[in-house]
Amino acid sequence: MAIARKELVDSETPGFYHCISRCVRRAFLCGDDPFTGNNCDHRKAWLEKRMLELAEIFAVQLYAYAIMDNHYHLVLYLDPKAPLNWSKEKVAESWLRAYPGKLDNLENRHLRELKKQAIMANDKKLKKYRKRLGSLSWFMARLNEPLAKNSNIEDNVKGRFWESRYQSIALLDETAVLSCMAYVDLNPVRAGVVQELEKSLHTSIKKRIDEERRLDVPIQPVAGNINGRPIQMKLNHYLQLVEWTGKAIVHPDKASIPPYLDSVFNRLNLQQDNWLTQIHRLGLNNRAIGSIEKLKQRASALKRKWIKGSSFSKLLYVSTSQS
Repeated sequence: MAIARKELVDSETPGFYHCISRCVRRAFLCGDDPFTGNNCDHRKAWLEKRMLELAEIFAVQLYAYAIMDNHYHLVLYLDPKAPLNWSKEKVAESWLRAYPGKLDNLENRHLRELKKQAIMANDKKLKKYRKRLGSLSWFMARLNEPLAKNSNIEDNVKGRFWESRYQSIALLDETAVLSCMAYVDLNPVRAGVVQELEKSLHTSIKKRIDEERRLDVPIQPVAGNINGRPIQMKLNHYLQLVEWTGKAIVHPDKASIPPYLDSVFNRLNLQQDNWLTQIHRLGLNNRAIGSIEKLKQRASALKRKWIKGSSFSKLLYVSTSQS
């Protein structure tokens, strides 16, 4: 039975989500289009730039992303209530940044300020914009709609650009979040596009590797506008896990897990023997990912007997009752 979007995404409680958008057309929306011969790599750069910008506008922290030729993945943390505590000025400014246009031109700065002041003076609009700035659907719309419009103009076509509304998967515990981050960061490797993480263009793992930052501290978001729930795993341990997993995907005959990763698997309550199999299945039709206990709680909150993902959880987690 289908579950409504409003039930899949909790509009009251902060949480992590894995989001996926796919192109409707056979032609690729990014990269080299094998049917037209056109190269659309600039769309990947635009999409990456815009998702990082939007994470600074909406009540979001962005933890992982991968932009492929005909789809993209995000792992993000959403706090739907955070905008309730934002100042009127921050709400108005955020909303104007979410809809960039002619008012952002230097010659129109006075008109932009007038519009900003008008929003700040309108309590009804402020209430509406606070809700939207804490909405996953509005975040995804501001990411997808401009790309669809611009790409249709470039391709001289009309009609739908995205396959459907984006897919969202709730990530119910830290193990689910980190596993899904690894799944997303390894997309180009799993697809056979690259064999080395350093060559995974337009991904969060590439951004993390390129940026100079401390490795012995907990993982931080690559972009974000809120103080979200911290992830306790240290960045160097995560990079070690992703690097080894990538090598094991490329060279499955050398896939024995090195001893230095034992503590990582133990801490995350992951089944080592099933890790490589499950890392290929994290994006397959699950409505939520988490321990069995977390899935039961989720099903109860939705007033359902069960929620899809239990069989996957039993293979991913060592103890299915741990969070």
